[in-house]
Amino acid sequence: MPYSLGSHDLGHDCHAWLQPDGGWGLSNAGLIVGDGASLLVGTLFDLPLTRRMLAGFAPLTGAAPITTVVTTHGNGDHWFGNELVPGAEFVAAEATAADMRTVGPAEVAALLQAPDPVGRYGREIFGRYEFAGITPTYPTRTFERELDLVVGGVDVRLVNVGPAHTAGDTVVHVPAAGTVYTGDILFIGGTPLTWTGPLANWLRACQFLLDLDAPTIVPGHGPVTDQAGVREVMAYLEFVSEQATRRHAAGMSAAEAARDINLGRFTALGESERLAANVRAVYAELDPDAAALSAPVMFGCMAEHHRS
Repeated sequence: MPYSLGSHDLGHDCHAWLQPDGGWGLSNAGLIVGDGASLLVGTLFDLPLTRRMLAGFAPLTGAAPITTVVTTHGNGDHWFGNELVPGAEFVAAEATAADMRTVGPAEVAALLQAPDPVGRYGREIFGRYEFAGITPTYPTRTFERELDLVVGGVDVRLVNVGPAHTAGDTVVHVPAAGTVYTGDILFIGGTPLTWTGPLANWLRACQFLLDLDAPTIVPGHGPVTDQAGVREVMAYLEFVSEQATRRHAAGMSAAEAARDINLGRFTALGESERLAANVRAVYAELDPDAAALSAPVMFGCMAEHHRS
């Protein structure tokens, strides 16, 4: 399947909206079309991007309007466009709903005005998006671990495999179609990013994806993939965990460890500065008494690493 902007037919009434190159804010979404109703997996980072996607899906949703929107996790590039689907039921894990209420469009916009290097870094990666005028639209239905839905006669299974990438990470499985939408449990062609962790739980989430044995896997960022893509993400996470643990034992700080690690075959992955956040997440696992991870701290780590 070509990795190109727009709507892609995955077969069995499942579709993906892809946004190359999958870097900061360029997330994927999904559409599951049933008889007279559809389920949308995520909206996009701002209103113009979401309007373009909804227009692209319009030939599919004309006879099957979107009645359900599933937010896979609390990062804005997967929900800031929610207001453009009025009347839908908005579904998310409880932990995701909490994240959404903590960091919304105003907080992301403020990041761009922060003192340098954070502000400069924020403008570099998010400056293309339009956060003004977004009305945050939150879940109307939440669940803790699992929820089964039927949309237009299609069985859809939601499983919260977090905390991993964030505090709540929902994968959307369509068993009859052999298709799963992973949210940001998978970054394909880009560097995975740990906002919350632990990495050990993220690895378990990847194993859960492998156990589903679904031939078609839509990541949160990057091209549509298969089990090989899952294994590659696992390889990166295992590499970072091992390398960071070794340097922690040697007495290095998290920042020193991130600068010292040679990424080897993972060097070509985009957004390599995310290594700094991932190393800090490993250090937090090794030091249970350390201060809890926070998005501003993790973002600051990446900004400093990007500048160095």
